[in-house]
Amino acid sequence: MLLQNGGPYWVIVIIYVIVIAFIVGLILLKIGLVISKAETRTGFKWLLGSFGIQVGMFFFVGSPLILLGISGAFGEQGPEIILIIIFLVLALFIEVNLLNIIHRLGLKRALLVFALMVAPFLIVSFSIIALIVQFTPT
Repeated sequence: MLLQNGGPYWVIVIIYVIVIAFIVGLILLKIGLVISKAETRTGFKWLLGSFGIQVGMFFFVGSPLILLGISGAFGEQGPEIILIIIFLVLALFIEVNLLNIIHRLGLKRALLVFALMVAPFLIVSFSIIALIVQFTPT
């Protein structure tokens, strides 16, 4: 669909945005671990593993909404706000507990690291949605 509507240029832009978001997410995760003074599992392999698990959980938690959106279950109005709130609370609970288990940060510091790390994902999600909507035929 993107190749038909916007050409390969926009596909390349979207791929660059995703790669940059992953790099920024890794950097922000490392900065968050340094700020929160994590003492365990702060090496690069643990950082990549932790980031991979968190990204996987992000998509795992969001997959029901993605599948419902692809199947057209929402129609033109989109998902109900209560569904979004439920999935956001579930994602927050799972992500903070993953950070706490992997890096042993404590709940308050895990919330700080989560807030730092989720920002690039939100920016990328909104920018990709804006690009796709811009080139979707009406």
